[in-house]
Amino acid sequence: TMPRLNFDVSPELDEIIEKLVKLTGSTSKSEVLRRAIALMEVAAEAKQEGKKIVIAEKDRTPVAEVII
Repeated sequence: TMPRLNFDVSPELDEIIEKLVKLTGSTSKSEVLRRAIALMEVAAEAKQEGKKIVIAEKDRTPVAEVII
C-alpha cells in the first residue's frame, strides 16, 4: 500500500490548491500536490547542478527565473 500523509492547510492555501486543480485539469488535490512535488524535485536537482529554471515566452525569450 502507498503511504498516506495527512496535514492541515490554511483556507487560503486550500483555495490555491482548488484553483490549481481547475487550471491544470487535475482530477484531485492529491494530483496537484504530486505534480508540485515532482516540479520541486526537478528544480532542486537543477539548482544543485548549477542550472536555472526560467519561464519563457513562446519564442523562448526568458521572462522570469524560478527561485527556490
